[in-house]
Amino acid sequence: MLDKIFFFVNTKNISNKQFFLNEQESYHLIKVLRKPIGTEIWLVDGIGSVYCGTIQNMQDDIVSGQILEVFPKYGENKIQINLGIGILKKDKMNFVVEKATECGVKEIIPLVLDKCIKRDVNLARLIKISKSAVKQCGRSVVPSIHRPNNLKELLNTYINTSIFVCHESGDNGIDIVPKIVQKQSNILLLVGPEGDFSREEIDFLNNHSANFINLGNRRLRSETAVIAALSQINLYYD
Repeated sequence: MLDKIFFFVNTKNISNKQFFLNEQESYHLIKVLRKPIGTEIWLVDGIGSVYCGTIQNMQDDIVSGQILEVFPKYGENKIQINLGIGILKKDKMNFVVEKATECGVKEIIPLVLDKCIKRDVNLARLIKISKSAVKQCGRSVVPSIHRPNNLKELLNTYINTSIFVCHESGDNGIDIVPKIVQKQSNILLLVGPEGDFSREEIDFLNNHSANFINLGNRRLRSETAVIAALSQINLYYD
């Protein structure tokens, strides 16, 4: 993986096994990395495919070339993992989006919860961070990042989805996930904000048949809990 450098390509710019990159990606390849004609490169379309190609032309500072092979669902998990995360302070939220993207999350839903200090996010910034993480880790899908939502609306959206809540009150570990999911195609993973879920939110989740999972005998920060939970889930579904 270390020898693969990924560039975004718009599917509209692929035709008859030929591609061309936009100005930004072309500039990075030509001026920053100084790659010559004939170099093998990897392209990400962000909606489910990765392409291996070679550079054939750099006319007018626009890179174009030939598609050699297509890899559907490259770098994606076997099930869809959706992450609901209580809105964190700026740097921590940025960190969560980056690492959740690297760990294969398909959708990220910032949640306005009772103990959230912040109530909104810079959506454009989070999308930019996620796209950068996709290129860094080499996956084919850019996660969908939703506008802030509340718990009730979220659960109404994921009605037929198994819900797993990272919380110290849980009696089970991550190993319960595959036992419950079985043939389902997606899960909803919930992590609270800095101040944790409120008592009312815990009761609400219990009333909606959420499964509470314990990540160990140490209290983890929200951003750490995200990485710990996703890393363990990936042992089953990566």
